Amino acid sequence: PEMAWTGDLHGVEQIHTNPAFGWIVEQVERHTAIYLLEIGVDLTLVDLYIQRAWPIVSRTEQEIGAHCHNTAHISAVYYIKVPAEGTYDPGRLVFFDDARVNEVSPGLGSENTDILAEDNYFNQLQTAYTPVAGRLMMFPAKQRHAVTMNETEDLRVSLSFDIVLTANGAASGAYEFLTPPPQQWQKFKSARH
Repeated sequence: PEMAWTGDLHGVEQIHTNPAFGWIVEQVERHTAIYLLEIGVDLTLVDLYIQRAWPIVSRTEQEIGAHCHNTAHISAVYYIKVPAEGTYDPGRLVFFDDARVNEVSPGLGSENTDILAEDNYFNQLQTAYTPVAGRLMMFPAKQRHAVTMNETEDLRVSLSFDIVLTANGAASGAYEFLTPPPQQWQKFKSARH
């Protein structure tokens, strides 16, 4: 199978700066704030940035391999066009449980054993979400994920966003684990050592 066409690998990774994408950028900003409030983040102490945003086009038998977005904090995907529901998989967003928090004995849930009587919410090593046109999904950027093969004859088109949190003026320098605002950074005058 081929990889889906992703704008970030083809020089199209700044669509959030194009006014034609203003509506979805507003939605991403609004829902990022809601997401962070829901998990208890004090928005008065952080600034939020869309680091990059790019389109993804998946044709028949194309997929996206497992990866994570190590330079961002939150990732989002907005589904523009999704093949009609049917018997074929349009390509599901799969999240992997790399921590395996409920695997009480290493390898217990592997495909090489038959010890687990049933798969359930507590022992799944992955979960998958079927795309829905118009749906916006957000998740921690460090979460390893993939997109299964588009088994339909139609295109699946989506937009992906990487979002970064930094400390703002009120909190800059106060937290070791939160990047200070870019305005406080100093670029090397020379890269020579």
